[in-house]
Amino acid sequence: MDTELLKTFLEVSRTRHFGRAAESLYLTQSAVSFRIRQLENQLGANLFTRHRNNIRLTPAGERLLPYAENLMNTWQLAKKDVIRSLQHSELSIGATASLWEAYLTPWLKSLYQIHLTLQLEARIALRHSLVKQLHERELDLLITTEQPKMDELSSQLLGNFSLRLFSYPTRDKSVLAPFIKLEWGADFHLHEGRIPNNDQEPILTTTSAHLTRQLLETTGGCAFLPSHWAHLYPQIEVNADVPAVLRPLYAVWLQNSDQQPLIRQLLKTPIETTS
Repeated sequence: MDTELLKTFLEVSRTRHFGRAAESLYLTQSAVSFRIRQLENQLGANLFTRHRNNIRLTPAGERLLPYAENLMNTWQLAKKDVIRSLQHSELSIGATASLWEAYLTPWLKSLYQIHLTLQLEARIALRHSLVKQLHERELDLLITTEQPKMDELSSQLLGNFSLRLFSYPTRDKSVLAPFIKLEWGADFHLHEGRIPNNDQEPILTTTSAHLTRQLLETTGGCAFLPSHWAHLYPQIEVNADVPAVLRPLYAVWLQNSDQQPLIRQLLKTPIETTS
C-alpha cells in the first residue's frame, strides 16, 4: 500500500474537491485523479461519486475513511520513532534493586555525562526474571553477581565489590541481632552462614539495600550492605567479627545482540564499587 494514495484519498474526502486537494498537496489535479484511480483499482471499488463539483464518498469510501486515518496516524508515529532511534542510543539495562542502589546509579550518571544523546531504560527485577527477559530479547544488558552458564550469552567481569555485616550501634549487644536477608545473588546464603549464632529465620527478606539500611535501627537487626556505606552512613556500624564478603560483578548480553557495539562502548566506563 502506497501511503501517498491514502494521503490523497484523505485530502479529497476532507475538501470534497479534486482541485483544492491538488493545491493542498502541491500536485496537479490530474495527478490527484490518477492516485484516486490507483487506489480504487487496488481496492476494486469506487471511493467517490463525481457529479460536476459535487464529490461525495461512496459507502466503500465511508468504510475506508477510518482505516485510512488510522493507517496514516500509525505511519506518522512510525516515522517519528525511527527518526528518534537514529538520534539516540537506546539500550535497556536490568539489575536487582540492591545493585542499582549501591553501584549502578552513579554509573548511569557517568554514562549520561559522557554520552549526551544516550537513551536508556533501567529495569529493576529479580535475577531469574531478567535472565528470561534477556533470552526473549526484551532486555539488552544484564548486570549481575552470577555468570550465567549458557552458550548463547556473552559476559564480562566488571570487577568485585565488598559487603560487610552492618547493624545499628545503639542496639543491645547482649541480645542476638535478628537478620535481614538482602538479595545479593542466589548463592549468597553460603556467606550468610558466617553470622555467629544465627540459626533463626530472617525477620525481613527484601531486594532493596536502602530499605534494609533504614530498618536496621527500628528492628535492631543486622544485614550485609556495601562496605563503602560505612563512610556514607556513619550512623550504622560494621561488625568487625564478621569478615568482608567479596562478590563479582558481571555484564551479560546475548552473543548475537545487535546492541553489542553500544554495550561494549558503555562498558568502557567503569562501575565504581569502592567509593
